[in-house]
Amino acid sequence: MNIFLPLFFLGITCLIYLGYQDIKTREINVLPIYILSGIGLISFLYFGRINGYLHFYLLQIAITFIFLVVIYFLGKFTVYAYIGEGDLLAIMMISFVSGISILFAPFVFIDSMFLMLILPMFFFSYNLIKGNFPKKSFGESLILMFLGFPKAIKELDYFYTPLEKFQIIEGKIISKTMIKPDCSPDKQIDELKKFSEKYKITKVWVSPLIPFILTIVLGYIIVGILTYFNMLSFLGTFAISFV
Repeated sequence: MNIFLPLFFLGITCLIYLGYQDIKTREINVLPIYILSGIGLISFLYFGRINGYLHFYLLQIAITFIFLVVIYFLGKFTVYAYIGEGDLLAIMMISFVSGISILFAPFVFIDSMFLMLILPMFFFSYNLIKGNFPKKSFGESLILMFLGFPKAIKELDYFYTPLEKFQIIEGKIISKTMIKPDCSPDKQIDELKKFSEKYKITKVWVSPLIPFILTIVLGYIIVGILTYFNMLSFLGTFAISFV
């Protein structure tokens, strides 16, 4: 386990840095991912060969690669399954630097997805406390309250995706609810600001584009601790531990 801990903490450091980049610029510099992946690969090839777990380590990388390829192509077929390529590379990096579990990286990905599901409950609770109730049908109101919150249009930047689209129909301003995510809302926000200036609309319901890399960091720490202390034994020894 001695080789696991230094690389585990290097992985946390790298992921936190990537999260900072994503928050600041909406982009991820993949160079640290490649560098740390190389360090992990060289380290575990050496120690894996000495300690007799090299084949398990290589199997982990292969399983993770196949898993992420499936996720990538699902994202190509539907935006509802879209995951940024930088996020996928970060998960792949985790498979190179983690030497304790056959399914470690896929577990991190799945755990990160579950953590993202907490956000709608947070948004809904926030809207209830603040009294943010859309003037729409009950069903549409629930959708908006679970997916986001109202925000001043003049304060919008490209870290938000609008959940409403305004149109002029028969001389009236009509708001149409949109649940299809837009991961690059630049054009949409620009058009919304021009529309709001002309028709004096001040607020719109939006959903924040929270970087997935942040939940990957949390998922990495949670699964790492649980696996390190052998607290996932119900998944099977082969699946969770080989170092």
